[in-house]
Amino acid sequence: MLDMLKIYDRHSIFYIAGSCCYGRPMSTRLAIMDIAAEAVRRRGYNGVSLDQIARDVGIQKSSIYYHFSSKSELIAAIFRRFSGQIFSFLEETGQERRAGDRLMAYIVETGTFVEEGESICMSIALNIDRDRLHSEIVDDLLSFHEANIAWLTETFELGLKDGSIASIGDPVEEANACLALVDGAQLMARAHQDSKLYDQATLLLRSRISPSVPDDAAR
Repeated sequence: MLDMLKIYDRHSIFYIAGSCCYGRPMSTRLAIMDIAAEAVRRRGYNGVSLDQIARDVGIQKSSIYYHFSSKSELIAAIFRRFSGQIFSFLEETGQERRAGDRLMAYIVETGTFVEEGESICMSIALNIDRDRLHSEIVDDLLSFHEANIAWLTETFELGLKDGSIASIGDPVEEANACLALVDGAQLMARAHQDSKLYDQATLLLRSRISPSVPDDAAR
Protein backbone atom coordinates (compact mmCIF):
# COMPACT_ATOMS: atom_id res chain seq x y z
CA MET A 1 0.00 0.00 0.00
CA LEU A 2 2.76 2.45 0.91
CA ASP A 3 4.50 1.72 -2.39
CA MET A 4 1.31 2.59 -4.26
CA LEU A 5 1.02 5.90 -2.43
CA LYS A 6 4.66 6.82 -2.96
CA ILE A 7 4.59 6.00 -6.67
CA TYR A 8 1.47 8.06 -7.24
CA ASP A 9 2.76 10.93 -5.12
CA ARG A 10 6.02 11.04 -7.08
CA HIS A 11 4.00 11.12 -10.28
CA SER A 12 1.97 14.03 -8.91
CA ILE A 13 5.06 16.01 -7.98
CA PHE A 14 6.70 15.31 -11.34
CA TYR A 15 3.60 16.40 -13.22
CA ILE A 16 3.34 19.71 -11.39
CA ALA A 17 7.05 20.48 -11.43
CA GLY A 18 7.37 19.51 -15.08
CA SER A 19 4.62 21.90 -16.05
CA CYS A 20 6.33 24.79 -14.30
CA CYS A 21 9.46 24.88 -16.42
CA TYR A 22 10.79 27.64 -18.65
CA GLY A 23 10.58 30.32 -15.97
CA ARG A 24 6.80 30.52 -15.78
CA PRO A 25 5.56 32.59 -12.81
CA MET A 26 4.90 30.09 -10.05
CA SER A 27 2.70 32.41 -7.99
CA THR A 28 0.26 32.99 -10.86
CA ARG A 29 0.13 29.29 -11.65
CA LEU A 30 -0.62 28.41 -8.03
CA ALA A 31 -3.30 31.09 -7.82
CA ILE A 32 -4.99 29.64 -10.90
CA MET A 33 -4.84 26.15 -9.41
CA ASP A 34 -6.13 27.25 -6.00
CA ILE A 35 -9.13 29.08 -7.44
CA ALA A 36 -9.90 26.25 -9.87
CA ALA A 37 -9.73 23.69 -7.04
CA GLU A 38 -12.21 25.67 -4.97
CA ALA A 39 -14.52 25.99 -7.97
CA VAL A 40 -14.46 22.23 -8.57
CA ARG A 41 -15.26 21.44 -4.95
CA ARG A 42 -18.16 23.89 -4.90
CA ARG A 43 -19.58 23.57 -8.41
CA GLY A 44 -18.02 20.52 -10.09
CA TYR A 45 -16.23 20.29 -13.43
CA ASN A 46 -19.02 22.05 -15.31
CA GLY A 47 -18.88 24.90 -12.83
CA VAL A 48 -15.27 25.73 -13.60
CA SER A 49 -15.11 28.84 -15.78
CA LEU A 50 -11.75 29.95 -17.14
CA ASP A 51 -13.20 33.44 -17.59
CA GLN A 52 -14.13 33.61 -13.91
CA ILE A 53 -10.78 32.19 -12.83
CA ALA A 54 -8.99 34.85 -14.87
CA ARG A 55 -11.08 37.58 -13.24
CA ASP A 56 -10.45 36.20 -9.75
CA VAL A 57 -6.70 35.95 -10.34
CA GLY A 58 -6.61 39.36 -12.02
CA ILE A 59 -5.22 38.24 -15.37
CA GLN A 60 -6.41 37.90 -18.94
CA LYS A 61 -8.02 34.60 -19.87
CA SER A 62 -5.31 34.10 -22.49
CA SER A 63 -2.73 34.14 -19.68
CA ILE A 64 -4.18 30.92 -18.28
CA TYR A 65 -3.09 29.14 -21.47
CA TYR A 66 0.46 30.22 -20.72
CA HIS A 67 0.31 27.79 -17.79
CA PHE A 68 -2.27 25.23 -18.96
CA SER A 69 -3.07 24.30 -22.54
CA SER A 70 -6.70 23.50 -21.73
CA LYS A 71 -9.30 23.26 -19.00
CA SER A 72 -8.68 19.50 -18.88
CA GLU A 73 -4.98 20.00 -18.23
CA LEU A 74 -5.79 22.42 -15.41
CA ILE A 75 -8.24 19.98 -13.83
CA ALA A 76 -5.71 17.14 -14.14
CA ALA A 77 -3.07 19.26 -12.41
CA ILE A 78 -5.25 20.26 -9.47
CA PHE A 79 -6.54 16.73 -8.96
CA ARG A 80 -3.04 15.28 -8.95
CA ARG A 81 -1.96 17.89 -6.45
CA PHE A 82 -4.99 17.05 -4.31
CA SER A 83 -4.27 13.32 -4.61
CA GLY A 84 -0.68 13.84 -3.52
CA GLN A 85 -1.85 15.70 -0.43
CA ILE A 86 -4.36 12.99 0.49
CA PHE A 87 -1.86 10.20 -0.11
CA SER A 88 0.62 11.97 2.17
CA PHE A 89 -2.11 12.14 4.81
CA LEU A 90 -2.90 8.43 4.41
CA GLU A 91 0.76 7.47 4.67
CA GLU A 92 1.30 9.60 7.76
CA THR A 93 -1.93 8.44 9.43
CA GLY A 94 -1.04 4.85 8.57
CA GLN A 95 1.78 5.10 11.12
CA GLU A 96 -0.81 5.16 13.93
CA ARG A 97 -0.67 1.96 15.96
CA ARG A 98 -4.41 1.62 16.51
CA ALA A 99 -6.86 1.01 13.69
CA GLY A 100 -9.46 3.06 15.53
CA ASP A 101 -7.18 6.10 15.58
CA ARG A 102 -6.53 5.72 11.86
CA LEU A 103 -10.21 5.46 11.05
CA MET A 104 -11.17 8.40 13.25
CA ALA A 105 -8.52 10.58 11.60
CA TYR A 106 -9.86 9.56 8.17
CA ILE A 107 -13.45 10.45 9.10
CA VAL A 108 -12.40 13.80 10.55
CA GLU A 109 -10.16 14.67 7.58
CA THR A 110 -12.89 13.79 5.10
CA GLY A 111 -15.29 16.01 7.01
CA THR A 112 -13.07 19.05 6.47
CA PHE A 113 -14.03 19.06 2.78
CA VAL A 114 -17.61 19.97 3.71
CA GLU A 115 -16.63 23.31 5.27
CA GLU A 116 -19.97 25.05 5.95
CA GLY A 117 -21.90 22.64 3.77
CA GLU A 118 -20.87 24.49 0.62
CA SER A 119 -18.34 22.07 -0.86
CA ILE A 120 -17.35 18.41 -1.16
CA CYS A 121 -14.23 16.35 -1.78
CA MET A 122 -12.73 17.00 -5.20
CA SER A 123 -12.89 13.34 -6.20
CA ILE A 124 -16.66 13.25 -5.57
CA ALA A 125 -17.22 16.50 -7.43
CA LEU A 126 -15.31 15.27 -10.48
CA ASN A 127 -16.96 11.85 -10.49
CA ILE A 128 -20.35 13.54 -10.76
CA ASP A 129 -19.24 14.96 -14.13
CA ARG A 130 -17.29 11.84 -15.07
CA ASP A 131 -18.69 11.63 -18.63
CA ARG A 132 -17.20 15.04 -19.45
CA LEU A 133 -13.71 14.30 -18.18
CA HIS A 134 -10.62 13.42 -20.19
CA SER A 135 -9.77 9.72 -19.94
CA GLU A 136 -6.53 10.53 -18.11
CA ILE A 137 -8.46 12.23 -15.30
CA VAL A 138 -10.90 9.31 -15.13
CA ASP A 139 -7.94 6.96 -14.71
CA ASP A 140 -6.57 9.14 -11.92
CA LEU A 141 -9.96 9.11 -10.19
CA LEU A 142 -10.03 5.31 -10.35
CA SER A 143 -6.50 5.06 -8.92
CA PHE A 144 -7.46 7.45 -6.14
CA HIS A 145 -10.52 5.37 -5.27
CA GLU A 146 -8.55 2.12 -5.29
CA ALA A 147 -5.85 3.60 -3.04
CA ASN A 148 -8.45 4.75 -0.51
CA ILE A 149 -10.13 1.35 -0.49
CA ALA A 150 -6.77 -0.40 -0.05
CA TRP A 151 -5.86 1.86 2.88
CA LEU A 152 -9.24 1.40 4.54
CA THR A 153 -9.06 -2.37 4.03
CA GLU A 154 -5.69 -2.46 5.80
CA THR A 155 -7.15 -0.35 8.59
CA PHE A 156 -10.08 -2.72 9.15
CA GLU A 157 -7.74 -5.72 8.97
CA LEU A 158 -5.70 -4.14 11.74
CA GLY A 159 -8.93 -3.50 13.63
CA LEU A 160 -9.67 -7.22 13.62
CA LYS A 161 -6.33 -7.76 15.35
CA ASP A 162 -6.24 -4.92 17.87
CA GLY A 163 -9.96 -4.74 18.67
CA SER A 164 -10.10 -0.94 18.46
CA ILE A 165 -13.06 -1.03 16.02
CA ALA A 166 -16.15 -2.98 17.05
CA SER A 167 -18.17 -5.48 15.00
CA ILE A 168 -15.88 -5.73 11.98
CA GLY A 169 -17.05 -8.01 9.19
CA ASP A 170 -15.13 -8.59 5.98
CA PRO A 171 -12.44 -5.85 5.79
CA VAL A 172 -12.96 -5.22 2.06
CA GLU A 173 -16.71 -4.87 2.51
CA GLU A 174 -16.12 -2.61 5.51
CA ALA A 175 -13.79 -0.44 3.43
CA ASN A 176 -16.31 -0.05 0.62
CA ALA A 177 -19.10 0.71 3.08
CA CYS A 178 -16.95 3.28 4.89
CA LEU A 179 -16.01 5.13 1.71
CA ALA A 180 -19.62 5.09 0.52
CA LEU A 181 -20.71 6.47 3.88
CA VAL A 182 -18.28 9.39 4.08
CA ASP A 183 -18.86 10.29 0.43
CA GLY A 184 -22.63 10.14 0.85
CA ALA A 185 -22.45 12.14 4.08
CA GLN A 186 -20.63 14.92 2.23
CA LEU A 187 -23.26 14.99 -0.50
CA MET A 188 -26.05 15.17 2.06
CA ALA A 189 -24.33 18.01 3.92
CA ARG A 190 -23.81 19.83 0.62
CA ALA A 191 -27.42 19.34 -0.47
CA HIS A 192 -28.70 20.88 2.76
CA GLN A 193 -25.76 23.28 3.16
CA ASP A 194 -25.35 22.05 6.72
CA SER A 195 -22.00 20.62 7.77
CA LYS A 196 -23.51 19.14 10.96
CA LEU A 197 -25.24 16.53 8.80
CA TYR A 198 -21.85 15.01 8.03
CA ASP A 199 -21.20 14.45 11.72
CA GLN A 200 -24.67 13.00 12.21
CA ALA A 201 -24.31 10.62 9.25
CA THR A 202 -20.96 9.28 10.47
CA LEU A 203 -21.97 9.03 14.14
CA LEU A 204 -22.68 5.28 14.11
CA LEU A 205 -19.37 4.52 12.42
CA ARG A 206 -17.50 6.69 14.92
CA SER A 207 -19.32 5.00 17.80
CA ARG A 208 -17.71 1.69 16.80
CA ILE A 209 -14.26 3.10 17.57
CA SER A 210 -13.03 2.40 21.08
CA PRO A 211 -11.40 5.31 22.96
CA SER A 212 -7.63 5.55 22.91
CA VAL A 213 -5.86 4.40 26.05
CA PRO A 214 -2.81 6.48 27.12
CA ASP A 215 0.44 4.52 27.04
CA ASP A 216 0.96 4.97 30.80
CA ALA A 217 -2.52 3.63 31.57
CA ALA A 218 -2.01 0.68 29.23
CA ARG A 219 1.10 -0.30 31.18
